Amino acid sequence: MPTIPSNEQFVGISASEDLIERGSTQTNSARTIYTYADIQGQAQSAVAKTGVVISFTENEIYNTSGAVGTGNITNNLTGAQLGIVQKLYHQEGSAPSVPAGWVLMGSGTYSTTVLNVIYAEWCGGTRVEYWIVQPA
Repeated sequence: MPTIPSNEQFVGISASEDLIERGSTQTNSARTIYTYADIQGQAQSAVAKTGVVISFTENEIYNTSGAVGTGNITNNLTGAQLGIVQKLYHQEGSAPSVPAGWVLMGSGTYSTTVLNVIYAEWCGGTRVEYWIVQPA
């Protein structure tokens, strides 16, 4: 699957254009022409996980709204990649502890009486920025 360079400009093509002959291996004025399939192929889906040990190597969603995580939150930063935001469903009678490098962003607080959705993003070293929301 081709990787679209970050310095490329996306130019829309009229829907009336016949794109059957276009492919990512062709060029136009020394520019690569990307097809919709090339761009769509860049999207990454998330992997369903269970538990409260959060890693940042691929897009993951931890637990579900119907089967929440419980207990203290830990992380595994081996191979962590920038730009990955993890989603964690969690509900406990007391707020869980998080690793020392985790930094709460905003004013969201953990609720012990309803479902909490915690988003976390690794920022380098041991720093993980996280925020907490609850369903309206």
